[in-house]
Amino acid sequence: MNRRSLPLPSFLATTICLLAVFAPAQSKSHQQGIVIKMRMADCIGPQHSFMAALSGAGREQPGELCPEYVLLADKVVYTIVGKSSNELLPLAEVTRFRFQNNEMLIRIDDAKHESHFQIREMILREEWERYRQHEEEELQSHHFDTTTAIESHP
Repeated sequence: MNRRSLPLPSFLATTICLLAVFAPAQSKSHQQGIVIKMRMADCIGPQHSFMAALSGAGREQPGELCPEYVLLADKVVYTIVGKSSNELLPLAEVTRFRFQNNEMLIRIDDAKHESHFQIREMILREEWERYRQHEEEELQSHHFDTTTAIESHP
């Protein structure tokens, strides 16, 4: 046996170890989330960069509307915008997505191609949940104030 060549059991063990290392990296390329909200909003213009979206630059004419979604992932909540009015996603279903060139790519059902969405906003999920809880508390407080005011007037 040549010293440079590995015996078959060592080769198989090395191959299995390499597959074990690279398999999780492949599976992490796609993430999962749930689309929890949709509304029609202004499309993001021809500048396809995330920084342009944050700065407000590159907006198209205000007459054109595109679907805007809130996608709830494990650690981050994304607000994404379709490039046209026909980029529709199902609500309340697990959605697999990945990132490429500052865009979020989502394959809808068994479509042949992935749909491209621009990221309008990102927020950590913990912060988003605190913000929503604060909004709910304010709404309940406001509702309590108006109910008390109505009941106290004769």
